Amino acid sequence: MNGSDSSGSGGKGSGGKGSDGAETWGAGSGGLPRDPAFLASLASSLLDHGDMALVYVDRAGICRHADRRFAAALDRNPADLAGHALGALDHPVAAAIAAAIAAVGDAPAPSTAPVDCRTLGCDGRLSFLSGSVLVHRDGAGAALGYLGAFHETGDPDRIAEFVTCRDSFVATLLDAAVDGIIISGRDGIIRSVNRACSRLFGYEEGELLGRNMAMLMPPPFSRDHGRYIDSYLKTSRAKIIGIGRDTLGQRKDGTVFPMHLSVGEARMGAEVTFVGIIRDISERLAAEQRASYLARHDPLTGVLTRTAFLEECEALFAGQRAGQQAGQDADQNAGETAPETLFALFTLDVDQFSDINEVFGFHVGDAALKAMVSRVTEVLPPNTIVCRIAADEFAALSRVADGEHAHRLADVLHDRLTASIYADRHWVRLRLSIGAAVEDETVHTLEDLNAKAKLALQAVQHNGGNAVCFYTPEMAAAATRRMMLTMHLAHAIERNELHLVYQPIVDKDGRLRSAEALLRWNHHALGAVSPGEFIPVAEESGLIVPITDWVLTTAVAQMARWEAEGVLPDRVFLNISGQQFLRGNLTLRLEELLAGHPSLRSHLGLEITEQAAVRDLKVAVRTLGELADLGIQAAIDDFGSGYSSLSYVQQLPVAKLKIDRAFVIDVPENPKSNALVRAAVGMAHGLGLVTVAEGVETVEQRDFLVSVGCDMMQGYLFGRPMMPEALADMVRRQTVVALE
Repeated sequence: MNGSDSSGSGGKGSGGKGSDGAETWGAGSGGLPRDPAFLASLASSLLDHGDMALVYVDRAGICRHADRRFAAALDRNPADLAGHALGALDHPVAAAIAAAIAAVGDAPAPSTAPVDCRTLGCDGRLSFLSGSVLVHRDGAGAALGYLGAFHETGDPDRIAEFVTCRDSFVATLLDAAVDGIIISGRDGIIRSVNRACSRLFGYEEGELLGRNMAMLMPPPFSRDHGRYIDSYLKTSRAKIIGIGRDTLGQRKDGTVFPMHLSVGEARMGAEVTFVGIIRDISERLAAEQRASYLARHDPLTGVLTRTAFLEECEALFAGQRAGQQAGQDADQNAGETAPETLFALFTLDVDQFSDINEVFGFHVGDAALKAMVSRVTEVLPPNTIVCRIAADEFAALSRVADGEHAHRLADVLHDRLTASIYADRHWVRLRLSIGAAVEDETVHTLEDLNAKAKLALQAVQHNGGNAVCFYTPEMAAAATRRMMLTMHLAHAIERNELHLVYQPIVDKDGRLRSAEALLRWNHHALGAVSPGEFIPVAEESGLIVPITDWVLTTAVAQMARWEAEGVLPDRVFLNISGQQFLRGNLTLRLEELLAGHPSLRSHLGLEITEQAAVRDLKVAVRTLGELADLGIQAAIDDFGSGYSSLSYVQQLPVAKLKIDRAFVIDVPENPKSNALVRAAVGMAHGLGLVTVAEGVETVEQRDFLVSVGCDMMQGYLFGRPMMPEALADMVRRQTVVALE
């Protein structure tokens, strides 16, 4: 070994035998000592001609050797580094090596420390230095110095690989991301993708790497992508980078899908890397479209909502006006007149629709409404716009040739909608009110047409509903009158404009036995307003409830005065509105009013219409039973004008039936009226009820009623409605006659 060539050029240094004939390649299995000449030669080759950047630092931190690759990474020459403390240099590579040396130190283990460092050359070129620091120890294991061996790369693909793949933690994060992540350079070449990106576009990772980003974009985005990147790099005006926006992507199978693309930019000297985050927004857009649809459409029937209906119809109106003007100009030039079409608005309201829901259930009601809308679209012309205004109210705007065409459509529509409907295994029939209006010279907007159609609908409902009514100018005057009455009626009580009059009710012998209290309204400007006019207004507006309470209070006070004067009739009947009767607090209110006059209970009677009684039969039976327990008598008013059903009459705890004046007015001349009155009296007596005939005006009517057994009568023949003092005088005179 002592005879080896330290220059490394001799044959022995390359694998010959020493002077003693022993092998000198190094320590073999026999533990022979290494040949210094061989090791010196090997070190020289590694330090000067290897592919790695090498540096040797002694234990004092002084650089003893630096090859040209390592020196270039620090922007220096090898001679500038040798003999100088490496840690004194202000450079990230020097700092990284110093940190690695500190990590291994003098300890027996570990003997190496990894180094990964990014460096930027004086030319602006980015590179990465990656390798490790190895501890150089003597025979006793003490640290003599430190050898750093590194691999330097400036290739963009390798840099991207380093960033995304070298760090296993980063790679794990990228692959765990739900959104697709794609990394590309300024040339648009894909350098890395995560698993989500591959799944999103339907490619394998190998099919994407090295390909241009444009392959993931449909035209025209794929065509313009390169031009956009070039423009951005020159001007820095971003359309997506650093902003993000919704755009389109294209999968491997050619399908195009909506996506949100956010792009981040990393500049590393002259190199630019783009990181794109891609999210499939198909479900989000579908949800937004569904929400937008539901905002404009009724979820049950699919027709437009009221707001959307107004928007579309107003646009239609505006378009027609513009078209009419253009057509007029063209006609004038051509000397011809084009046929015109008009708009017709139909408002539809299902009468007593709540009854269907209550009897059959909401599922049947919903099915009936859907079937109804289907029939509307079948009957009305194409391109009709339909909307749902309320639960059971709809509107439809159609084009018609003229008013006669609109009337025919409305009649056919009513016939179809009132025919039996098979809804969820049940047959139902709808009662339907239709109010309609046809465009004329006074209509300029949809609101004008809608106001007229609504007036027509109100008119048909005032007349009992379940019919068709078209707008007439008189309806506007009637509506104005109702509005004015509603406004003034709200203040009638506080202005002391209401008062009660009393009409006598007599027995067969003509003796005054009872009286009915009737409401009157004398307005300071309008004069006397008919009850037939203001009572419906009060019921529609809800004012009937406070007015009825005023009637109860006033009548009880008057009865108390009559009782004190000794002229109180056997019964005083008060008319109770259906709203007040069904509110559930009528009994409590009467108990309050009669608390100071308990004796008046046996003299008070209440009249309710048969419509109110059957509107909610359970409530009616309970309320009438509570009144009977108080001693208050109840009567069914206007019997025969409504349902006239024995099935409900026998359930109600009432004492009297009042036969409607419509049957009395024709007796005894009309045989049919005679038969009806006779049947009503017989039925009432069969149920143990007292009968009262209303509207008796002639002696002949009185005689007929007495002959068929009618118990009591009321009408102008016996006395018109009168003031309380006049009725008291009648009672006094009758008492005097009886005493004589």
